[in-house]
Amino acid sequence: MTGHPAMSVSPLVDPDILRRALDLVGEDLRGKRILGEIMICSGSAFLLRYGWRDDGTKIEIDISLDGKNGPIRQACDWAGNNLKLVEGWPERLLPRLIGDGIVREGGFPSGMYPSWEKPGLRVVSAPPQLMIPMVFLATLRPMDGMTVQDMEPAIQIAAHHGIRTGKRLRRMITPYLESRPASYSDLEREVDRKVWQFEEAIGFFGLGPPLVREPRSLRDVADAIRGHPDWYGCAMYKFMEAFFAEESRAARQAMLDPTPIPTGDWKNDTWIGAIGEHLAQRWNLLIPAWTQEEAFMGGKMPYFSTELGTARDIEIVETPPAYRRRLIFGGAEPLMNAKFPNAMKVTMPYWN
Repeated sequence: MTGHPAMSVSPLVDPDILRRALDLVGEDLRGKRILGEIMICSGSAFLLRYGWRDDGTKIEIDISLDGKNGPIRQACDWAGNNLKLVEGWPERLLPRLIGDGIVREGGFPSGMYPSWEKPGLRVVSAPPQLMIPMVFLATLRPMDGMTVQDMEPAIQIAAHHGIRTGKRLRRMITPYLESRPASYSDLEREVDRKVWQFEEAIGFFGLGPPLVREPRSLRDVADAIRGHPDWYGCAMYKFMEAFFAEESRAARQAMLDPTPIPTGDWKNDTWIGAIGEHLAQRWNLLIPAWTQEEAFMGGKMPYFSTELGTARDIEIVETPPAYRRRLIFGGAEPLMNAKFPNAMKVTMPYWN
């Protein structure tokens, strides 16, 4: 979990070899029914692991740091030895190739390994607003062999971003631990649920807002909803239908590449950025540079799609990287609908 100076890494590292190493790690972890995560933040790598407990009535998620002798570290060491990589390659090489929280167009990606459908490993280029709460949640579990020195990179990053007191830390991690305030009534929650169902039905029956034309790119989506933020659901649904219907890689890339003009509604702009990055990762396309612009990276408070505590734990683990780094938490397939390619659907836990 320790950070290393960038100058200690050879600029001649072959990204394809690291991809193969990540595949090997993912295959090994999947065989052990483990989901691991390598979280890259501010030049450091943090190894976490997730486990499921399911007694038939309730699913609980364990989030823990991997430790010096944990299964993630062991799998990384094994893969590194097979491919003759330098010792500690996740910390020494991945931050150099993945970058400091920015997914660059055509660059080494963060994603899921060995495949989106059945990964054993997730690699996330994470902002501090995600990394700090995740590491904190992980420390709530027993930490075999971990010392305060092992936590130094996370503490340094937190301090650099103004988290220097227990009160500030609590303010950051509270949304991950608690539901909405008690004043958020059952009636309001039911209204929210019904509004969401209504939007889905409106899109299904083609009775949505009067769009000038069917969106064929995310730029079209932004143009369609500018001044009409409540049209977002309809416009994005139409775009996703068109994207899923395409079979040409070039055509799909062309639907992501045009740069949207921010709408001014930060929530909608955040979702547009997350969807652009996620679709590129999910369909193995080039990630458009515009998805990394500040306007499309979101706010500083996490959003969860459910109020249930146990379900919230599951969302933290299931959510794909492009959403996690924008602090949007939901399901393993956030864009799945009736037109989603059936053969590509993810099931959770990933080894089922």
